[in-house]
Amino acid sequence: MKQNFIQKNVYFDPEKNNGKIKVEKLCQLISQHPYKEAIFDTFNVNDIKDDVICIDYIDNIYERVKHYNENYNRSSIFAQIKDINVYEEEKRIGDETEKNITFQFEEYVDIDEVKTDLKAIAIYDSKNTYLDEYEMTKYANNLFKIGLSGWANENIKYFKNLAQTNSDYNKHRSYRLVEHEGQIYLRGITSTTNYYEYGVDFTFVVSMLILHINMKANKGIEYRIKSCALNESKLDLIVSEKYKKDAGAFGKVSVAIKISTNDLGQGSLNFSNIINVGHIDENGFYLYPKKSEVENNKLQIYHNTKPGNVLPILNDMDGILNTSDKFIEELNSIKTIKTPDELRIKILGKIENPRSSFKGIRKLADIFSRKIDNEISSFVKLLEMCNKAEELDIEFDLKDKLRYIILYGNTKN
Repeated sequence: MKQNFIQKNVYFDPEKNNGKIKVEKLCQLISQHPYKEAIFDTFNVNDIKDDVICIDYIDNIYERVKHYNENYNRSSIFAQIKDINVYEEEKRIGDETEKNITFQFEEYVDIDEVKTDLKAIAIYDSKNTYLDEYEMTKYANNLFKIGLSGWANENIKYFKNLAQTNSDYNKHRSYRLVEHEGQIYLRGITSTTNYYEYGVDFTFVVSMLILHINMKANKGIEYRIKSCALNESKLDLIVSEKYKKDAGAFGKVSVAIKISTNDLGQGSLNFSNIINVGHIDENGFYLYPKKSEVENNKLQIYHNTKPGNVLPILNDMDGILNTSDKFIEELNSIKTIKTPDELRIKILGKIENPRSSFKGIRKLADIFSRKIDNEISSFVKLLEMCNKAEELDIEFDLKDKLRYIILYGNTKN
């Protein structure tokens, strides 16, 4: 059954796609969402409900999100540790035996009603989140793995018994459930108060509204959904401008937006500005524009951000959309460089500038060592060498900064 919770890529069938959907129909996905009214107010949905959103494959994604809304019923309950049993349970399915970690809630609160006796199978990271409270995750998981689940159960029971008399162990948490095909699953454990879930439906609807409003304000811009992977709790989406702009020797450039949400992760909503670079007959590749202390090309909203603060932020996406002209300008400034030394000076200038977000970089010194001069015969060769930076044995964050400094890929002089 757990395969039903794997995040799956959406197959785009051009024959079944008309790339159009009315705003009113799109918003049916959030008809039961707790923040529906706030969304309607923020984006003036009642005024544009008859608008038709034209984004390639929007109808395909709509049907997938609708499928998860209708077949995966999400809810949450509140419970205390003293009222929860956690144990491994075997279930016979045909000729195979399936082992699951089961949470049995002896007593819990559903909205404002006290209920009893509920079982849920742990999925995602819910089991580990529970065990992390006692710093016994690795130990207990190993016991489950080697067939000594009884010992793991005894350890868990010990802490449950402590919770009966010691409030330090009796944690009160929100347990996020999903019901699918008659079975209840536990998909996450979170705070009872400082946690806001926006969801796949919220993210998809709001994203499409943002893009539609941007198209209305900037005639000539059109969008295409390039890729999508989702399940009932996670969404990863890349939406690109349909038409690239001429970037000279660098080929064609267009803006793309990477949109993701994870109901169960630290970052609930993520919007990143990325650039699609390629020649006329090629799909090209994606680059993340350099970060700046004054310009932010990524928006990350955490689960503890209140809805009243989230929606105004989403209504102002200037740092994410319509950035291709600025990026082309930066590309062309790189093109004016004639020698490796000029490129070295430009990159070092970015690092050493007091306002630069790269001023802390120190471990890239070997790239600028004078001894490599003999190995560099042209601007193109230097770029090819810089592309090898991916192979450097340095921290991931440092390597990520290097991507922003050096534009790598195929170029023409």
